Amino acid sequence: MKALLDSQENWEVVENGHVEPKNNTNWANAQMTVLQKSCRKDKATLYILYQDMNEFDFEKIENAITSKEAWDILDV
Repeated sequence: MKALLDSQENWEVVENGHVEPKNNTNWANAQMTVLQKSCRKDKATLYILYQDMNEFDFEKIENAITSKEAWDILDV
């Protein structure tokens, strides 16, 4: 799984996590673009994890909000 996520350039988000800021109202466009890219990468990674799970493992991670949270739950 690490090799797959790394090949998609998504392993970094599993290792470091993605934190959604509470307040981004005064952010510049460049900052918002980076945030949106990070969010998309995290959701794509979570989707890949969902696709690879058997039913038992999927039930463990189905409520995970981030890919890092799902990975930590799986304790792989």
